[in-house]
Amino acid sequence: MMGTMTLKRFNGTEKFKLLESRAYVVRRADETIMMWFETETDSQAIMSVEDTANFAMNPNAEVTIYLDKLVLNEFGTRSFELSQGYNEENKDLDARLYYFEHQDVDENLINLEYRGNGVFFLQWSGTTIDISYYDDSKPKTILEIEGDFFLEEYTSWE
Repeated sequence: MMGTMTLKRFNGTEKFKLLESRAYVVRRADETIMMWFETETDSQAIMSVEDTANFAMNPNAEVTIYLDKLVLNEFGTRSFELSQGYNEENKDLDARLYYFEHQDVDENLINLEYRGNGVFFLQWSGTTIDISYYDDSKPKTILEIEGDFFLEEYTSWE
């Protein structure tokens, strides 16, 4: 199973198939572990709504978590909460969606399960401004991503 990205908007639901889903890990200067998950979607939507149906967009998204240590064989299943997509300390987005523009994703709930051989099953939900109304005049959009993400250099983290 590769997975899906769903956008629950004020005017309906958009759904896309995940095409490429990758995980990355780096050890930072302060020895903490930064791990991020990024995905690209198919421009042929599974479900679309009227105001975006003709654009053939393929949204992408990325979420970052921070760990004290990472031993994949001990990872199991973990949950993370990230209240704000914008990280003030790093001056960067820890949770973002790109549709027409980059936008931060807030109220993030992330469930991760390590399934072995570099494969993580990710369930991520969060909220963001509507992708067609950047003035925040519409209700928040709910972003949901579910699927398998592959960490290429996984053997060095086992």
